[in-house]
Amino acid sequence: MSNSNNPDFVRTELYNFGTKTIKTDSDIEYCVEYITKDKKQTRLLWFKESGKYIRLNAKVEKNEESLEAVA
Repeated sequence: MSNSNNPDFVRTELYNFGTKTIKTDSDIEYCVEYITKDKKQTRLLWFKESGKYIRLNAKVEKNEESLEAVA
């Protein structure tokens, strides 16, 4: 399955107030959906870094090394 069709990487639009794709100078691109008519609130639809989709529903991995680094 392509990441562009995978709900862990791309959310479907739920509202009809429009979307906006934002590109940064640091090669990050993301798309937000406006969730209010006044366009003051948004919802992230997808996020790309260097052209690759980043998982939206990422789970934090806990391992001994990261726990020791925090301590």
